Amino acid sequence: MRRLVSANMIMPKSSVIKRMNFNNDRNDLTVEFKSGVKYVYTPVSEEFYNKLKNSTSKGRFFNSNIRNNEALTCLKFIK
Repeated sequence: MRRLVSANMIMPKSSVIKRMNFNNDRNDLTVEFKSGVKYVYTPVSEEFYNKLKNSTSKGRFFNSNIRNNEALTCLKFIK
């Protein structure tokens, strides 16, 4: 079984996002919300991840650019 939490996972200042991680080998983004639900989005470029990481509002960036983005495949993991 593959673990979704890695040493590269960061804990951003966000009211909704607990942790997030970009995997450069797989071009995917793991987002864990404070509710405990985890999503993996692919394909995500490192440039796109850096825009999320550097945004002033992670939740707003997520809602505008990731949630319901038809270009991304989303896997949901329930705790």
